[in-house]
Amino acid sequence: MLMKKATIILLGLFFCTGAFAQFNNQLCKPNEEIVFAFQVKNLKWVSVCKEIKGNYIVYRFGTKSKIEMQYPANLDSTSWQQFTFQGYMRGGGKQNAAMRFGYLNFYNNDIRYEVLDLWNSEDDKEECGVSVNLKTKTIGMKGNLKSRRGSLVELIYEDKIKKEPEN
Repeated sequence: MLMKKATIILLGLFFCTGAFAQFNNQLCKPNEEIVFAFQVKNLKWVSVCKEIKGNYIVYRFGTKSKIEMQYPANLDSTSWQQFTFQGYMRGGGKQNAAMRFGYLNFYNNDIRYEVLDLWNSEDDKEECGVSVNLKTKTIGMKGNLKSRRGSLVELIYEDKIKKEPEN
């Protein structure tokens, strides 16, 4: 009887500590940190995560129980060069028209994906989302700002990622 109770307690601790969970709610693994993540209308997550030591970066879409898309498939140092980042930030408040914008682009099976993170102080407008550009149409998914975690603009400081010049 004592052995049965001990087994039940150990199993309970195992499940409660998340040892069984591969992904957190924002679709990052325990050895990853959130760069940028948000939920879209259907309660699925759009997440950009990077390995804690910076070994790779990854885009995921789906739910904790079902990852519908991961890019790239191979999580190694070559992942950084499979994304292109464009971003800018300026402080100084409303009088200086402070702003930040970040765009992260990649291609998967000839489909262009663009994750965006925008804010400007003039109207205090924020926006996050992802657009999927097919050959015949573009599908936009607006992000829920209340669910937003992190910021794409932090990639300004990341030397490993390809950067597009500001326009």
